[in-house]
Amino acid sequence: MNPQQPQQQPQQQQQPHNDKPPLVFVVDDDAGVRKSICMALEAAQLAVRPYASAEEFLADYKNIPSSGCLVLDLSMPGMSGLELLRHLRSQGMHLPVLIVSGTGTVPKAIEAMKLGVVDFLEKPADHRVVVQKVQEALAKDTMQRSSAAEIDAVRQRFAALTERERELLKLVINGRSNKQIAQDMGISIKTVANHRAHLMEKTGALNAADLTRISMIAGVR
Repeated sequence: MNPQQPQQQPQQQQQPHNDKPPLVFVVDDDAGVRKSICMALEAAQLAVRPYASAEEFLADYKNIPSSGCLVLDLSMPGMSGLELLRHLRSQGMHLPVLIVSGTGTVPKAIEAMKLGVVDFLEKPADHRVVVQKVQEALAKDTMQRSSAAEIDAVRQRFAALTERERELLKLVINGRSNKQIAQDMGISIKTVANHRAHLMEKTGALNAADLTRISMIAGVR
């Protein structure tokens, strides 16, 4: 089976800072199907790693980068695709998964969807659709990882605050004026202004409204 070339040039996937380029993992015991899918993905300028079984994929588990997409068959000798998917989710691995299978039943499809697969395609799948679904999964995964990295950075900045700075933070996001904060904390207004400027610098906030927004991200109430 010859892969069909995508009619449009794929957009380059933007990578999170300091992250490795994404890989597409194709797990299918059918050598012909595995090869044709890999060829279609490579023609779309995507890096691909093929595996003939779920066990072979798991053996390479530690070498998997932090981002990518898994194209997975369900019916394979040994560990099935669904069993592999359950195992990955139980290990906390949230790699996007696209099912491409010729033996999928409705119950299997439903369970796969509950386990968070991006889509379920029946064989023989149009390779243009496979490429499109993989590109969409990679783009979504990149956005989610970037958002998670931003949240983690915000939480780290807030974790570095002292108890005094946390006290000031809560007063600021509750709308207290410098004069009110000075009275609450028993310090001068000038000292409040200095502490407030330092707090903004330390948290990366642009103003009080921005401080409130990122405080919510950090889980400060």
